[in-house]
Amino acid sequence: MSQDRNPSPKGDDRNLVVVDEDFAQADAEDRLWLFWERHRSKIVGSVVAVVAGLVAFFAYVAWETARREAVGEAYAALADDDARRAFAREHAGDPLATAALLTIADELLAKGKGSSKAYAEAAASDPGPSRAGQALLWRARLHAGLLALDEGATADGLARLAEVAESDAAPDALRGPAFLALARAALASKDAAKAREWLDKMDRLLRPDHPWREEQRRLIAAEPALRPAATPGS
Repeated sequence: MSQDRNPSPKGDDRNLVVVDEDFAQADAEDRLWLFWERHRSKIVGSVVAVVAGLVAFFAYVAWETARREAVGEAYAALADDDARRAFAREHAGDPLATAALLTIADELLAKGKGSSKAYAEAAASDPGPSRAGQALLWRARLHAGLLALDEGATADGLARLAEVAESDAAPDALRGPAFLALARAALASKDAAKAREWLDKMDRLLRPDHPWREEQRRLIAAEPALRPAATPGS
């Protein structure tokens, strides 16, 4: 009869499983109750932390909604330029701050009194990081550049327009007019090479389906200096 070659020494309890005395004779319901008694403080603490976080989150959402409504109502009540400027100062970082200053500039333009200074004021405002706010800022920069050219401030106007045209952050709908204005300004200075350079950049940097494509083609068709040179024999 074979014998175990590695008998466990007497008193060796390495293979024994220790059973908590509280759980030894407990059924499922008792085990659940014992688990709760032993871990109640941890469970309650975790639940309280989660609930507190949710309450804080929903409180913030409610506060932000109420704040936005209050800001919107204050914006809608603006009656004159002084009130709009004060609103813009008080609500810096909000898209409506830039919108208030753009309203001043747009109303001057509608009255035939367009001013690059008014648009530059809007362009220097802080609309915050939102996409809508940034679009307002780029529109202000575009109009500030266009009006600066009209007012004879050529260097300032070209610099502002170039900033809009060459920035990937600006919407294509605003970059297109900036490129075209730069090309026309170059043509006015009898610099066809520079005009072609701006139009080439327009092709490279904007989407193929940008909304100013047709206007670009009309400009090229109207200006012989912008047309591709004819090759010999063509």
